[in-house]
Amino acid sequence: MTRQQLFAAFFFAVFLFLLSQLYALFAIFLKPLMWTVILVLTFYPIFAVFLRWLGGRRSAAALAITMFILLLVMVPLSLLSSLLTTQMFEFDDGMKSAAESGQLQNLLSSWRDTALGQLWDKWSPRIARFDIDVPKLLLTAANNTTQYIVTHVPDVAKNLLVLLLNASIVSFSLFFLFRDGEEFFHAFRDLIPMQPHHKEAIFHQFYETVSAVVQGMVVTAVVQGILAWIGFSVVGLHYSFFLGCASAVASLQPLGGAAAVWLPAAIYIGLNGSWPWAIGLIVYGVVVISGIDNVIKPLIIGERTKLPTLFLFFGILGGLQAYGFLGVFLGPVVLATIMAFVKIYRQEYAHEQEAEPPQPLTQSVASEPIAIEHSASQSPKATP
Repeated sequence: MTRQQLFAAFFFAVFLFLLSQLYALFAIFLKPLMWTVILVLTFYPIFAVFLRWLGGRRSAAALAITMFILLLVMVPLSLLSSLLTTQMFEFDDGMKSAAESGQLQNLLSSWRDTALGQLWDKWSPRIARFDIDVPKLLLTAANNTTQYIVTHVPDVAKNLLVLLLNASIVSFSLFFLFRDGEEFFHAFRDLIPMQPHHKEAIFHQFYETVSAVVQGMVVTAVVQGILAWIGFSVVGLHYSFFLGCASAVASLQPLGGAAAVWLPAAIYIGLNGSWPWAIGLIVYGVVVISGIDNVIKPLIIGERTKLPTLFLFFGILGGLQAYGFLGVFLGPVVLATIMAFVKIYRQEYAHEQEAEPPQPLTQSVASEPIAIEHSASQSPKATP
């Protein structure tokens, strides 16, 4: 090993060690920092407008956009949190009182008097061998749901401090990333050993994916929450606002989505004897509430990221498994970045291999005797 190689090996070994220590220092802040990066990329066009209005003063523009984001989040939350909290605790108290008084058990036991119960009695002898007891299953599910709610409502207060800490980190980081983000970006981009146009294509794909996923998810959640709130209000359900907000949150999940809220609500209405309203809510949920998901997400996310719908679905699902809720946004970003690398490989490397096909062995061997014979025929003329 030469002296230069030894110095290079020592440098990169120490550099990798320092990077591992840097990760250890920032590991606890990674999630809030990732949320900050997502917010910066999403609201950067608005920041550019503020920057132009304020004459290029980045500090003033960064402060303005940070306050704008905080107000955009805090004002609706402050206006809606009171109603949401009231309905959430009323819903919890109603579930506990219904379970303790036996009203819930009576409701589930009286389902046999309905048209669906009579239909079940008609067909139950044919499927009795499966030993299915629907009232018992529904009662168990209701008790488990009630127990889950009773257990996890206090967790909101326990996690409030962590939520406030993460919100403070995000708020603090927003200002500096908006103000100095371009310098950080250019410094990081210059360290990547790739062609400039390749780096530009990758970062462009990254930005487009993040902004498209955020916009698609948020718009879908808001629209589905509003549509669910309208449907619950029309059928006369109590706590319609709370259930609408729950539908908006559930719509962020790739499996089930808002159906995890409106389908149990329709079953509850049916068990109360209002099967026409229950069937109407199911049709409304399938066609309108959940159906709008198949319109908004492909329109916003699919068109901009150029990701196939199947890949996008599994990317979100795998992102949830790997990164938690943050994976809803990181999963598509990873897929889009991989596709950008694949595109570069096809343009720069696979194309070169196709442009220079190897010659067949038989052709090269067959041409050698001709060359030897030609040189042998020329050699006597060259000899004096």
